Amino acid sequence: FYKRYFLQTNQLIYQLGEVSDVGVNLHVPGVPLPAHEAVHLLLESQFLTIIIDSMNTMTTVFRKTITVIAILALMEPQVSQGVSQAVSCDAAVQTYVCLPANYSSMDLPLPKEANLILIEIHISDVLVIDDRDFSITYSLYFNVQWREPRLHINTGFFQDRMESPPTEETLTPVDLNLIKDLWVPNVFIYNLKTFKVIDVLSRLAGLWVSPNKDVMYSQASQITFICPMIFNYFPLDTQVCKFQVGSYSYNMEKMIFAVSQLGYAHTSSKSTDRSIVLDYDIQISPLEEDDKVFVGGPLGNYSLAGFEMILKRHVSHYIITYYLPSGLFVAVSWISFLIPPDIVPGRMALLITLFLVLVNIFNNVTTNSPKAEGLTAIEIWMLACILFVFGALIVYAVILNEKLTASKPRGKQTKRDKKMKQQEIIKMNNGSLGSQEKDPCHEEDAPELLSCHNDQSGGQLRQSLSRAEKKSGKKIKTNYEYAKVDRFFLFFSPFLFLIFNTIYWGYFLLWDKILCKEQGSQ
Repeated sequence: FYKRYFLQTNQLIYQLGEVSDVGVNLHVPGVPLPAHEAVHLLLESQFLTIIIDSMNTMTTVFRKTITVIAILALMEPQVSQGVSQAVSCDAAVQTYVCLPANYSSMDLPLPKEANLILIEIHISDVLVIDDRDFSITYSLYFNVQWREPRLHINTGFFQDRMESPPTEETLTPVDLNLIKDLWVPNVFIYNLKTFKVIDVLSRLAGLWVSPNKDVMYSQASQITFICPMIFNYFPLDTQVCKFQVGSYSYNMEKMIFAVSQLGYAHTSSKSTDRSIVLDYDIQISPLEEDDKVFVGGPLGNYSLAGFEMILKRHVSHYIITYYLPSGLFVAVSWISFLIPPDIVPGRMALLITLFLVLVNIFNNVTTNSPKAEGLTAIEIWMLACILFVFGALIVYAVILNEKLTASKPRGKQTKRDKKMKQQEIIKMNNGSLGSQEKDPCHEEDAPELLSCHNDQSGGQLRQSLSRAEKKSGKKIKTNYEYAKVDRFFLFFSPFLFLIFNTIYWGYFLLWDKILCKEQGSQ
C-alpha cells in the first residue's frame, strides 16, 4: 500500500512541475490556487483513491479465502493420519491384514524394550573378488524379520490359505504395498559400496507375516562391500572379510540384531558347486563375539549381525606358473659349475640367459601382483632366485679375474724362461729329463685348459707342481685349483637353496598359521 502511494505521489509531482518560491498559480480543474495548495489538494485526493482501491482488493481476497475454507469444510475427512486408506482397519473395504488408525511408521513397535531384528542371508553366488579395488561382490537373498504387535490380522487369513493348521511361526505372503505404511528398521551395512535390488518385470521383493505378528521383508539383491585386505603373503595369503549389519541410529537398548540363517542358497548340498571360478576358496562362518558390538562412544553401543568370509587363495596356479619355473632356472644355473672356465661363451651365455629370464618373470610378477606395504611373498622368492643366479655369475667372474691376473708376466720374466719352465714340468711328469716332446697344453701361448690335467692323478700333479715351484721359487696356478672352486660351489649352492626353501615355506605356510591360532585363542 505504501509503495503504491509513494510511486503515484512522485508521478503527480512530476506532472505538476517544479514549484518555485514565488508561488506560481496553477489552474487545477478551473480554480486558480497557489502552487503549494494545489499540490496538497491533489495529494489528498490521490491518497483517498489508493485507499479505496486497496480495500476493494482486500475484499476480493477475503471472499476467495472464505470460499476455499468452506470447500475444505464440506470435504470428507481422511480415515487416519498415519496410514493410507487401503490398509487401514477403519476403511470401508476390510482386509485380512490392516493397521490401526493411530498407527505411526515413525514409532518403534516396542518402545519400552529392545526390538529383536533377525537377519537371514542366503548367498546365491560370489561374483567378483577384486584385489585391486579391495571389494567383494555377491548375489544373495537378504531377509529382515521383526515383530510388529500393532498389526491386525484376521483369524481366517491363514486358514483360507493353508490346508494344515498354521503354527505360530508360519509365514504367509501378503501384498508388498503394505511395506509403504509399515515401520521398517533402518538397516545399515558397514563398509557398503553398492546395494542393487534385482528387477525383472518388477522389483524382486516380498513381504510375509506370521500368526504371532512377525513381519519378514525379503529382497533379491547384489551387494558390493569393501574388505580391508593385506597382501604381504601373496599368493600364500588368507583374507578375512567381515560383513556386518546393524542399526544406524538405535543402540542396543532399542534394537538388537541377530543372524537366524546363514549359508548358500544352492539346490545342491555342496557349497563348492559354484558356477563362477574364482582365485579363492571361500568359507563362511558366524561373527566372533567381539565383532557383534560397535562401540559408538557417547551414542552408546550398537548391536551387529553378519558373517565372516574367509578367502584362502588357490596356490597351485602360482606354483606352476612362477615358483616351479624359477626354481628350475636356479637348478640349471648350477650346471655352469661343471663347465670349464676356459669355455667363456658357453658358461657366460647360460648364466646371462637365465638371469634375464628371471628378471622378466619378476617384472611380470610385480605388474600382476596386488599392492602391498612391502614386498610380497612371491616377490621375495623371485628376488632370491635372481640372487642365486647372479651369485653363480659372480663366482665365474672371480675365476676369470684370477686367471687373467695369473697369466700376466711377473717381474722381468721373458718368454724364453716361461717356455723353459713349461718344458721342465713336462720332463718331470714323463719321468725323463731328456724328452723334448712338445705338449700342446704347455705351448707358449696355449691356454691352461682343464683337460690338460685330467690325465694325471691329483697326487702326481701336486708332486710335479711342487718340484717346479721349488726350483722356480714361485707358485704356479693351474685349472685344477679353479676346478676345486667350481666343485665347492656345485655342492654349496644347492645346500644354500635348500636352507632358503626351508625358511621360506616354513614361515609363510606353518609359522604364520601358528601365530594366527595363538592370536585367535587369546
